Amino acid sequence: MVEEHKEKKKSKLDLLKEQYKPLQNKYSLPEFKILNENFEIETLAGEETEVLLKRIRKHLTEKISAGLRALEMFLNPQNAPIFIFKVIKSFTSTDKEVLDRTYNKFAGFEIEAFGLENDYDEKKEAEFIKKVCGEWKEICEDFNRIYSSMKLSYKKESKKHDKSYFG
Repeated sequence: MVEEHKEKKKSKLDLLKEQYKPLQNKYSLPEFKILNENFEIETLAGEETEVLLKRIRKHLTEKISAGLRALEMFLNPQNAPIFIFKVIKSFTSTDKEVLDRTYNKFAGFEIEAFGLENDYDEKKEAEFIKKVCGEWKEICEDFNRIYSSMKLSYKKESKKHDKSYFG
């Protein structure tokens, strides 16, 4: 009897995974682990919802929106921190192409997500999730290229200005 009471209670995360699994099978969605590693969907655990794919899509869209804002800082740096100007100056044409390509992908995702807001359609939500996840690896590679260029550019620029007004 004591053994029966020791039966482990399922965590909220386990329940979320169980709720996701039939949707994953129905729409050939990515593994939960992949979505979670890239978009932290585990934060949805504990939320009661009948529209799980919409909640997941909104979570993906939050990350896309943050990425879009970061990219806009490079493409339209009017109110960007000063170090961004230093970084942008030494971007190559390839860096700028990567920025443009990634920005356009994110803008397309934003527009598509906007269209999904009014009428819930589980299949369309699933298609959006698959589309974003299908392109995410390439997007991450592009972000890594941008990051590498930023580091290199900033390092070079910082060395040039070692003897500044304050030094």
